[in-house]
Amino acid sequence: MGEKSEKDYQPVVDHVTRIVLRLTDNPLPYAIATKAQPISPEGVLAFGRQLLHRTERVAAMMNILAEAGFRFAAGDDCVYADSDVVEAQAAKRLLLSSGFKDQEFQVRLDYVRKWGML
Repeated sequence: MGEKSEKDYQPVVDHVTRIVLRLTDNPLPYAIATKAQPISPEGVLAFGRQLLHRTERVAAMMNILAEAGFRFAAGDDCVYADSDVVEAQAAKRLLLSSGFKDQEFQVRLDYVRKWGML
């Protein structure tokens, strides 16, 4: 019997990297439109511009993550980007090196046993 090498063994644990991309700033900047007294069309438009800016940033991050092979799913107020290939730190470096700030996304790393979640 020959010795088994490291590549002969199947890993017991897989990983899933999840990037959470919030569609709105947290907290939601309603104050721009609603706290001003009296409320004005300019305030509502400023609120809309802020939302537009945020969604454009999310879409740009999605494009970068898609090129790296991430899959996407919609959440209530966010987009989830998942990969079982890209490591969490590599995904973070990718987004940071593309000009995004770490407060624009959240990185989660889950380990999955071959027979279920850890």
